[in-house]
Amino acid sequence: MTPAPPASLVKAAFAAWAAFTTLVLCYPTNLAAQEVEITGYVEHTLQIDYTSGVQEQLIDASKLRIDFANASIGGLEFRANINLIANHGKIEYDLSGYLPEAVVADLVAAGIPAVYEIERTRTYLDNAFISWDIGSARIRAGKQQLSWGPAYSFNPTDLFHRKNILDPTYEKEGVTALRFDYTWGVGGRLATIVAPQDGLDATGYALRLGTHISSIGYDVAVTLHQVSDSTGLNAVTLFPVTQRRRAAGLEFSGELLGLGVWMEGNYNSMELEQNFTRVAAGIDYTLEGGTYLMAEALYNGRAESGSPYPTHDWLANLLYGEPIGRWWILGGLRKDLSELAQGSMYVFTSPDGSAMLNPRFDVSIAQNADLVVFGGITVGKKDGVFPAGLYSMLARATVYF
Repeated sequence: MTPAPPASLVKAAFAAWAAFTTLVLCYPTNLAAQEVEITGYVEHTLQIDYTSGVQEQLIDASKLRIDFANASIGGLEFRANINLIANHGKIEYDLSGYLPEAVVADLVAAGIPAVYEIERTRTYLDNAFISWDIGSARIRAGKQQLSWGPAYSFNPTDLFHRKNILDPTYEKEGVTALRFDYTWGVGGRLATIVAPQDGLDATGYALRLGTHISSIGYDVAVTLHQVSDSTGLNAVTLFPVTQRRRAAGLEFSGELLGLGVWMEGNYNSMELEQNFTRVAAGIDYTLEGGTYLMAEALYNGRAESGSPYPTHDWLANLLYGEPIGRWWILGGLRKDLSELAQGSMYVFTSPDGSAMLNPRFDVSIAQNADLVVFGGITVGKKDGVFPAGLYSMLARATVYF
């Protein structure tokens, strides 16, 4: 069992929190009298998935997001947004068609249903925080984005958020935290994070120290984490395992021989399972005609090196977005089809012989309205990282106000 933080650290954290709260409450500006800007969007999503085992499944959902913000006065501001999501029609989703047969059999034997129920309606705060800029320093408290790392498909140095590899740039739900940032010079930044959990021994801590090294033209940063990790499952019982996780990471991005290059990775020291390393690295280039090309590779030392992959890895992927398999390679291209439309194609491949195609079209259909259509098609090995036979398409229309 990892010992709790020392009493001096606990007292310092409470003192810092109390001081910040006091300053906010006593700040002479009357926030209630300030004008609040309200923006947002209405969004409708239609998703159709098909496999030979499950046939077609449909997700039909509407979303309303309302953003609130006040103008910064004396460096003090607040921002928040509330999301309301309603699912129409069927709210059950059968995963058995998208998993290897052996994994489905293990789930049945363990009494774990392959069918899960989607929430009919959900209302939640995505972000809700107060920021105070004091010269080169900023203090932020509340639910906020804590994303780190330059990689596109998966970020080893981000232990607070998860990505959807079919839609990596879509918004992610914020994390409740107290964050302090200090900036200097060109690209110099120190960020410290305290993310409260159930008890001090489960609270997450993180630090990132970054700078721009002008002599080589690269942005470089080191990261440190200590979090309560529940992204793994017991290999026998398939129950979630909570353990202390410490990680030391490195990231950089810049240019080499006319190519954009980036890398991020970390070494993870685990309380209960074996320690492991994860690294993502990529390159990109824009051709003269405007076509954008990119390639990225992920090394995932936490997973098994070859198929068939264990059931607990598949569950960790479904529940927590943990990657399956030791490697994947991503290739992609993006091109403007017109002033208002853009097309792209991304291809994920695995050394086990499976692959996934991810075509995408982004269209601006009005000054304040967008349409995105993308999908996933898996081919190759049946029990690979991307099991063959999945055909998925998602259309998302968004109107901003």
